[in-house]
Order: sequence, then C-alpha cells, then structure tokens
Amino acid sequence: MKLIRLKINDENGYKSLPKGFEIIFQKNLDQKSAIEFNPYIIAGRNGSGKSNVLEVLAEIFYHLDCIYLRYKPDYFNKSEKNPKGFVPEISKINDYELEYHTFLEKEIFPNCDYSKIAHVSIIKKENKRPIINWINEAEFRKPSDLSQQESKNLLPKFIVGYASGNNETLSFPFIKSRFLQYDEYLTSLAAKEFLSPRPESSLLYLDESYSQAILLSNLLMLDSETEPKKRDSLQPFKDYVGIEDVDTFRLVIRTDIEINPPKTSNDREETFSNFTGTTQQETFIKPNLLQNIDLKGNNKKDAYVTSYIEKLKRCATTWYEIQNVDYFAETGYVTGDYSRDSSYLYLDFKVNKATKKAFQFHFENDPLKLFELFKLLLVLDAYKISTESKKRIYSTQNIFLSEDTIYRPEENERILCFKNFKIRKEGVPDSIFTKELSDGEHQFLHTLGLCLLFKDSRSLFLFDEPETHFNPDWKAKFITSLRNCFSIEEDKKNNTMREMLMTTHSSYLISDSEVNFVLLLKKGKDGEFKYLRPRFQTLGASINKITIEIFGAKITIGDYALSKLQAINDKLETGTADKNALLDELENTLGDSVEKILLRHKLEE
Repeated sequence: MKLIRLKINDENGYKSLPKGFEIIFQKNLDQKSAIEFNPYIIAGRNGSGKSNVLEVLAEIFYHLDCIYLRYKPDYFNKSEKNPKGFVPEISKINDYELEYHTFLEKEIFPNCDYSKIAHVSIIKKENKRPIINWINEAEFRKPSDLSQQESKNLLPKFIVGYASGNNETLSFPFIKSRFLQYDEYLTSLAAKEFLSPRPESSLLYLDESYSQAILLSNLLMLDSETEPKKRDSLQPFKDYVGIEDVDTFRLVIRTDIEINPPKTSNDREETFSNFTGTTQQETFIKPNLLQNIDLKGNNKKDAYVTSYIEKLKRCATTWYEIQNVDYFAETGYVTGDYSRDSSYLYLDFKVNKATKKAFQFHFENDPLKLFELFKLLLVLDAYKISTESKKRIYSTQNIFLSEDTIYRPEENERILCFKNFKIRKEGVPDSIFTKELSDGEHQFLHTLGLCLLFKDSRSLFLFDEPETHFNPDWKAKFITSLRNCFSIEEDKKNNTMREMLMTTHSSYLISDSEVNFVLLLKKGKDGEFKYLRPRFQTLGASINKITIEIFGAKITIGDYALSKLQAINDKLETGTADKNALLDELENTLGDSVEKILLRHKLEE
C-alpha cells in the first residue's frame, strides 16, 4: 500500500494530535513510484506526537481487522453477557478519513488488470461503522457491493509494528491481535482442520521475543545456492555484524498440552465430534494443542508432508521425544527444570548445506512460511491465559496492557523454546551464542530481518525509533540497508507495494531522505501539534544543519563543552586575559567544532 491522506475528525483528537489533524502523504502515484521504496521519516522533538501517528494507524487497522475477521470467539463481540465487547460502530479513533493506493490480489479479484493501482478510501463517522470505498472500481470492473472477503483484501495484508523502546500504546492493538490469532487456531481444533500457520489477522508486533525466529528464518531460507539474489540480501548481516552462518540450534517443543476448543461467534447449535468418531454427548476428548499442525494424513514416505512437526523432524540432524520427564530426569538423561509429567520433542540442528536445502524444500523457498510457523508456536503460549483474562484484554483500554498481561509462561511451560543457538562470526575462532551479540547488533539484525521476511507483501511497516542502539556509522547506512532489503525483482514489479513510517531523532536518517518523505511534527503557536515539510532539501543536508533546523538545537556540541567555550568568550569580552593565551586555552581545552571555529575567528580579529 501507499498512503495518500490521514485526517483525524474525532472530537477529542488523539492524544497530542488535535481534531482536524491531517497529513498529506502523496497525491499522485504512477507505476514506478508505486513499487519504489521510500520510507516516511517522522521527526520532531520529544513529545511532538511522532509515535501518535503510528498509534492512530495501528488502532484504525486493528478495528477494521476485527470487523472483517471470520473467526472470533463468542465472548469477543458485545452481547448481553459481554457489555464491553467489540462493536463495529465504535473505535478508539472514532471519526477519521484515510486514503491509500494498493494493488489487487488475483485470487480475490479475478479478471482484473493487476498492473493498475486501486484507490481506496475509508471513512468513519462518529459511532458509525467505517465504510470502505473502492474509488476507481469502474476502471477494473462493473461497480458492485464489496463482499467481506473483498473488503478485507483491500486492506494491507500485514501491519508490521516494531519499537526499540517500550512504547506500550503502539503495542496495544498488536497484543490484542496476538490473542485473536490464538483464538482463531483454537477454533480450528474443534473441526480438526488443516491449518496454515499464517494468521487471518493482519497485525504483527515483532518485539525482541521474536528475534531468534526472525534471524533463523532468514539465515536458513535465504542462503540459496540456486538463487544468488536471495543470498546477496544477507550481505549486510556479514558486512555490519560479521555473521557468517548458523552453526547449531535446538528447538524444544512441548507436546502434551490438551485444551478445550471454544465456540465461535458464528457457530451454529451443534455438537463437536471428538477424534474417535463419537459425539460430544458421549465422550469428549480434549484435543492436543498441536494437532492441527501435526496432522498425519500423508504417507510418511512421501517427500511432501502436511504435518509441520514432521517437516521440522525431516530438517533436523537428530530428534527425540521424552514422554515422562520425571523418569528421564532421575536417570540424568534430561537436565533443567521441567514440568512434572510433561512431554517434549527435542530437535537438534547442526547446520550445513543439506540442512538449508531441507528447510527450503519443506517451506517452499519462502522464509516467511518458516517464520509464521515459529510465530504460531510462540503465540500458542497463550494457552496459559484464561478466557476471562482474554475477555478483559479484548475490551480494555488500559495503556499498561502489556505489563498487566503475563504473556510468556515459565520456560518449562512454553510451547517452543530456542536453545543452543550459535552462530559463526567473522574474526571469532569459535561459534558464539546469539545472546552474546550487543544491543545494537540485535536491533540491526531484527529490523533488517523482519523487512526481508515481509518485503514481498502489501504491508504497512510502523517503526518507532528503530535505530536507537546503532553507532553513527550504522545510522548513516541504515536507510541504504533498508532499500537493499526492499529491492524489487523483475517478476514482482506488478504486485508489490510497501509503505513504511519511521519515527526518529537521528539526523542521519533524515539526511538520507528526500524532503518529500520527511514529516516534521511540532507544536504551533496555538498550542496544537501539526506537521510540516522541512523548508530545505534534506537529502544530503549536513547533520549539523538538520540538528539545528529540525530538532531546534542551537549548538552542535554538548552543554558542558559549551560552558567551557563560553568562559573563554567571557574572558575575551571583559579583557581579563591575553588574546594569545586565550587561543592556546581554546586549542588545548576543546576539540574541533563549528562553535570553536567561530570563537577562534573572533579572537583572531
């Protein structure tokens, strides 16, 4: 997608963004600019409302997602028993206008010209259901009412959120969306249906708990001998962080959890069949939580298998199952603190070319498919959350949602754990644990890795200060690294349109961006926050100029250093010291800066 316009008409605005706040992103879009990647850099001083723009978009698309999702638990929507449940007519941003461009998907819109750009408008009035308008529908087909599936597919395929700090309010709708994915999975348990790990919900908040899954998915799936372009996309991992390859890792999957599948909001009055052929009234057997990704329908001799657990086994160097931890713990076969009477599957991987070929075969050469399996297994940790807690989570407006929700259980109770994850790093003789990487290295691998996973999808990326732990050199090269992630292959030029909004305090990111893609948020004289375009070409502008013009810093050195410089200037003004002595003091006390040069000229005059 490509954003055109966002306007908030809500009487109360949204936090620092007042009623009437409007951003015009890009009015005219042709085929070339539609597929080009140009992230919007949202800059401004602390408290200027930068993150609020990301939050508004996340809240809007979460609300739309909830309207068009097919599978929702029966306690999700508002009812007599659940007066605080979801209502399509009311959202956190209750009155807004949003416009954007997108490409169509062939499966949903057959016989359309997929090279053309669809123009979509979403208008929500106060306490009214939002209306999705396909403005230029007549250019594609005879206008008609949009089906639920068509409406859902005019929205972005994914909303990918990431924040380097603890932006609780940005993560707010994403956390709720995680539980929607979990409840969607539980719904499928009742019917024992084959389930793709890809969720129906579109919001994905990829915080640090997904770092290992992101890195593994890229290193295993993109190092392809037959597709050198994929391998080239991993080059920044080596150039900046020095990662040469994966050495080893272990997956520990808990396999004994059984759970009652819930009824959904669209269930008919009927009994569920259990998995021995009898009905619920006779004997209901709780299904195993993993059964829908471990279906055994295919012949085990076949190359392609349905079971995702079987896929992982076929990629592993070795694997074994432990049915009774207590027994094996007593014999010393298992170490660590494990749940009593629990069962685990251990998969060990010593990574080589054959390992990667196996992963690439079983996951269809698509790193996103492997990541989605990892993500689903991580989401299944929600089995520890009670129905009452989820009911509260769906309806709450508490900004401390992530703190109030103990989402990740103890390690021994998790469905998936990554263990012994070691990498080979340039200049280091022995392989090291990924945990030994610095915060900046983790952040770099995380942000670029998730971009590589979602680069070929109709996605909206919402990044809140993704470069905070980078050194200046990495900050200067970050936009280039992102552009390399989103480079378009020739055969995908007609169906890939991505948008990214990124908040920052870094002048380096602004200096690497055209002025048309830099949004400056600041407080006006009337006290209300608004956005401006910088008054100068930001691309290639010096860091000092950007620091002064955009962030309002009147100096380019630290405050303590400035006090030293000011003391020398005061001696000059009062005539209490010899000029040559002051020049020596200036040279010996302070390093080079614009301020030092100006004072030196003043002394020499």
